[in-house]
Amino acid sequence: MLNKTVLFFRYPLMRYSPLMGIKNRNYALTGNTNISSDSELDLMRSRLIYQSRKRGILENCIIFTSFADKYLKTFNCDQLQKYDALINSKFDEWDLYAWSIGSKPAPQEFDNDIMKLLKDHVQKRS
Repeated sequence: MLNKTVLFFRYPLMRYSPLMGIKNRNYALTGNTNISSDSELDLMRSRLIYQSRKRGILENCIIFTSFADKYLKTFNCDQLQKYDALINSKFDEWDLYAWSIGSKPAPQEFDNDIMKLLKDHVQKRS
């Protein structure tokens, strides 16, 4: 009886769950590039603050949380989209960490004002 119950709950919940594959979602490309209202910007800021706190490694949690708390409130739409593209890129957490501490050069697509601000933030905190 227990095995049938487990199988009953396993397939319907997991197979059709909207959360499956959320790590593969590219927010920077699927997002609306024409954000018009302040509420949409606030929603984007809230999502980015949450994603900054929930990173894959502790080092990035510390770096990106403090960065988001300090700077995201002042970012305009373009800067928010650049930050979104950075933290939701196809690169792994160790690459983001290496770029932010300056031990590895960032790819050209991320070598922008946001990356410079992030590197300065890390240098000031250390």
